[in-house]
Amino acid sequence: MENRRPTLADVARVAGVSRATASRAMNGRYGTSPEMRDHVRAVAARLGFEPHAVARALATGTGTTGREHVEVLIVDPDPDALSTKPFYGRALTGAMRALGDLALQVRQVPVPPAGDEDPPFGRLLINMPGAVSAAYARRGRTVSLGRSAPGVTFVAPDNDSGGYQAATHLVTTGRRRIGAVFGPPTPCADERKAGFLRLAAAAGQSVTAAGGDFTQARAYAATRELLAREPGLDAVFAACDVTAMGVLRALREAGRRVPDDVAVVGFDGSALAVAADLSSVYMPVEDEAAAAVEQLLDPDRPAPGRLPTTLTVRGSS
Repeated sequence: MENRRPTLADVARVAGVSRATASRAMNGRYGTSPEMRDHVRAVAARLGFEPHAVARALATGTGTTGREHVEVLIVDPDPDALSTKPFYGRALTGAMRALGDLALQVRQVPVPPAGDEDPPFGRLLINMPGAVSAAYARRGRTVSLGRSAPGVTFVAPDNDSGGYQAATHLVTTGRRRIGAVFGPPTPCADERKAGFLRLAAAAGQSVTAAGGDFTQARAYAATRELLAREPGLDAVFAACDVTAMGVLRALREAGRRVPDDVAVVGFDGSALAVAADLSSVYMPVEDEAAAAVEQLLDPDRPAPGRLPTTLTVRGSS
C-alpha cells in the first residue's frame, strides 16, 4: 500500500466491513452507527486515505454534471424488457447492493448509442456489442456483464458448464430425442450452446436445434418448429427461463405432458423457474453485477473469475 494511494476498498478490507458500509461510514450516512463511523474513519486516517473528489460526489449525490454517477447501460429492443425479463431486475439488485448509497442511473436503449458526449464516472454494460464496448472502455471506466471485446474487463457466470450440466441431466435421465431452443448470437448464449452440445456429442446424442432470441414469442414458434421436425421429441433445453416459458406454452398447446412426454430445462434460475416448477441452471446474477460494480469502483482489484452455475432439478424434468 506504500507504493500507491490507498483506496476505499483498502479501508473496507482493513476495517473488516463491506465497501458500501465503508462509504456510508465515511460520509456519515444512514445505516451506520457512531461507533462504526469512528472505527472506519480511524482506519482511513491510519492508512492515509483521502476520498477522491469524484468518489465523494458519487457518495453524497453532489456535483454539477452527469459524470458523477455510475450508469447501467442495457441494450435491448424490447420496450418492456426491464419488467418482463428477470435477469435485469436481478442485475440491478446486485449493482445497488455493491454501490450502497452511491448514485446509480439505469438506461435501456434499443441499439447502442451513437454518441457519448457526457460519459459518467463508470459504466456497467449489458448486451453491448464487443466493438462498442471497446470504444466505451477507451473513454473511461467500463465493465461488461458477460464476455465482450478483447481488453474489456468483464464478469460472467460459467455458462459453458451450465449448458454441460443441463445436457448431462437430460441424457442421464434417459431422454433420447432432445431438442434445444438456443439464444441469439451473443457470447453468453454461445457459451451455453457450446457446453450443451459438447456433452451431447460425447454421449453420442444428436440434438434437434432451433434459434431463439431470449423471448417467449420466438421460443413458442421455435418449439412448434421442433415438434414438426421431430414429433417424438422427449426433451427441450431452453437457453433462458423466459425462453422456457414459450417452450412450455407450445408443448401444452400440442398436448404434450411435462415431464411425462417431454422434459424441459431452462437457464437462469430466476423467479420464473421457481413459479413454473422449472428445472433450471442457476447463475448468481446478483453476485455477478455486484462484482462488476466493485471492479468499476476499484479497477486495481483482481478481476473476478467465472462465477459457478448449478443445475436445480424441479418438476419439469
